[in-house]
Amino acid sequence: MVISEAKITSKRQITLPVKILHRLKLHPGDPVVFEEKNGHIELMSRSKFTIDDLIKKYKNVSKKRATDEEIRKAREESWSSRFKK
Repeated sequence: MVISEAKITSKRQITLPVKILHRLKLHPGDPVVFEEKNGHIELMSRSKFTIDDLIKKYKNVSKKRATDEEIRKAREESWSSRFKK
């Protein structure tokens, strides 16, 4: 199903139609991800990692405080589980 169309400029840029921006809840400056699936390219919003993501992931693990390294690792795992390379 075609939702909308856009043209590629001579500088290889595309202006995303407002319909798409609203549908993906995107705003200027938001990061996006392009993923190839079954011969098509999909555009997805790259959700920002939040503290809520960390809390959900490690909710029942332990009462001890997480180190900076543990927090970095949790962020990386969260990112890779969302957008597998």
